[in-house]
Amino acid sequence: MKKILLCGLLLSLIPALGDDDASTNAAPSATAFSNEAAAKAGALDIRSGLVAMAGGGDSSQANWDALDAKIDGFQKKFGVTPDTTNYVILLRKIQLAVAKKFPDPARYQAFLKKLQTDQVPQVAEMAKTLQANADRLANLKTQPLDLKYTAMDGTAVDLSKLRGKVVLVDFWATWCPPCRAEVPDVVATYQKYHDQGFEIVGVSLDQSKDAVLAFTKENGMVWPQYFDGKGWANAVSSSFDIRSIPTMWLIGKDGMLANDDAGDHLGDQVDKLLQAP
Repeated sequence: MKKILLCGLLLSLIPALGDDDASTNAAPSATAFSNEAAAKAGALDIRSGLVAMAGGGDSSQANWDALDAKIDGFQKKFGVTPDTTNYVILLRKIQLAVAKKFPDPARYQAFLKKLQTDQVPQVAEMAKTLQANADRLANLKTQPLDLKYTAMDGTAVDLSKLRGKVVLVDFWATWCPPCRAEVPDVVATYQKYHDQGFEIVGVSLDQSKDAVLAFTKENGMVWPQYFDGKGWANAVSSSFDIRSIPTMWLIGKDGMLANDDAGDHLGDQVDKLLQAP
């Protein structure tokens, strides 16, 4: 399911590549139209390769390098224009989403380092922001996670009191399709492992309390949920600089962040952490 969700995300990242721009009053020259069409076709071709990789295709270093070289070549061939710059930014976003899923974290880090010196300022800034986020998450793994809140039902949540248990911290929202798609697996994992010492604490980025209450009741999400109605300005998620959802953090028995991207094979991960000393 994770691959399908990722592919859906990637396909949505360049929604305008197939659309004609009807907003301009001046008719483009034949040369301009030809260059625009070629740039659009080139971006679509590269996107297809990245989406195929995300869907389980060839993710070898050689294929990755070939696709990366295509984007570098795209930049050189079409130069810096508003349209081509937007294409490059979106393609780099797709690359980052794909690279984040590689089993070898070193490949992601190497790519992130490269993009921090990209000639497109927006790409370089995006990479620097992601690097800062990665450094922050690395620091979170060096000490027990500090998280306390009062849940919607009045439950006092304090991770320090859950030491010895495996805890999933789930940042989500009812309006988020990928979040909703993850719910059956999360509920099933909770039901299977709760009696063995597995807990879940939720942080909802919704703005409607009724929506959260209805959805959690309907789907058997019986664990405590934080809700303040502020959406992306949610106090708990903002304190951890959460910028995308679903974000799932697995906390080990020692209270330390064990995995900051725990959606894939959640049950297997929980089982492994429960078996750890």
